[in-house]
Amino acid sequence: MSRILVIDDEPALGENIQRMLRAPAMTVQVFTDPVKGLAEAISYPPDLVLLDVRMPAMSGEEVFTRLHHAHASLPIVFLTAFGSVEGAVLAMRNGAFDYLQKPFKREELQLVVQRALAVRKLEKEVATLKGRLESAGETETAVSRSPAMTDQVEKARRAAGTDATVMLLGESGTGKEVIARYIHNQSRRKDGPFVPVECSAMPGSLIESELFGYERGAFTGAEKAKKGLIESADGGTLFLDEIGDLGVELQTRLFRFVEERALRRLGGLTTVKVDCRIVCATNQDLPHRIKQGQFREELFYRLSVVTVKLPPLRERPEDIQHLARFFLEKFSRRYGKCVAGSPQFYEALLRERWRGNVRQLKNVMERLTALHEEGLLTPSDLNEGDPLEEVAVSLSTLPWKDARERYLAGFERSYAQAVLARCGGNVSAAAREAGVDRKTLYTLLKREGDGQPGEFIPQAGDEAGE
Repeated sequence: MSRILVIDDEPALGENIQRMLRAPAMTVQVFTDPVKGLAEAISYPPDLVLLDVRMPAMSGEEVFTRLHHAHASLPIVFLTAFGSVEGAVLAMRNGAFDYLQKPFKREELQLVVQRALAVRKLEKEVATLKGRLESAGETETAVSRSPAMTDQVEKARRAAGTDATVMLLGESGTGKEVIARYIHNQSRRKDGPFVPVECSAMPGSLIESELFGYERGAFTGAEKAKKGLIESADGGTLFLDEIGDLGVELQTRLFRFVEERALRRLGGLTTVKVDCRIVCATNQDLPHRIKQGQFREELFYRLSVVTVKLPPLRERPEDIQHLARFFLEKFSRRYGKCVAGSPQFYEALLRERWRGNVRQLKNVMERLTALHEEGLLTPSDLNEGDPLEEVAVSLSTLPWKDARERYLAGFERSYAQAVLARCGGNVSAAAREAGVDRKTLYTLLKREGDGQPGEFIPQAGDEAGE
């Protein structure tokens, strides 16, 4: 069933369109108020919008701009009088599907509607297929609107045409595995396996046998030979995630494999050749770990023939709204809903810090889609999450000890500031209420936590009210 929305302030025209498009598989809804029509189209996107250009309460151009911002793929056909054709043509350049000049014939209307609905149907089929590919981890695109990101994606694309090893650098949640899969899918090995290995997830006692495999009797419990993850990547791509967490001794074995593209299973005597491409990723400062003796320098240079540095989400704001809309559409399909963001909602996203990067943004969009009924999201919806959960996500890019220290420092400073504010800036009164001396209160206020921008940290002598 196709659903068409007509927004035109002339009731007679809306009734005529309903009559001309009357069909069993089609419903036509008419709004003479453009504000109400816009709200309906944003909250419950139809398959096609027929939009008048000249309306008193809100112009068609304004309705188009806001609707196209919320649902870029929704086809919109302008209904124009003779004097407004230029505006309709300009709108087509900005994304409108087509225009009809009043008065139009039934055949003209039906032809434009059929073309628009056919395009809409095809786009839905493509979106459904794309959603299935994404769910299976088989998406072949890495799209970004940020120059900082597109430069790195282009470098990854160029590297994909070779067998050079690639090192992906970036904070947790910036999409390193997405780029690794992109490299694989753009390479001559795309028909081979893509084998991801989370180096930090496996205990040190198991990772060697999991990577290199073992022969029967190699250790207690090895009742039969087992192929390792490296062998499983033969003909494809081996993705070593969080390579910086690999133990030094295992780095030696890995270096030998990288050099020779051959390995011996645990307990084995014969050499096994493996033809695979290697892509690595880490959020750590490997040159610093090399200086500390925690990472082998020769392995670092062997793995980083091509280095791709993924910028954090806060450094590519151009992607925030684009990705949020992408995730909302994806999870709406998954949960059988139609959840969209209002213009104010997308603006509010730009004010968030997104310390957890794309992963945090994705999780927030999924939570909002899962918990809300169909309709528009507003800025207030962003504040409905669990504050502790949000803090945990934002600090998840740090090692446990650093995250704990950052959280405690932020809490201490926020607590001291709250007490000071309640006491009107009187440091002595705030210290008494907190049960600490003035020196301790100053120390808490100066803690370098994860404070909000613009927080006031008193210095010596900033004792208002004393």
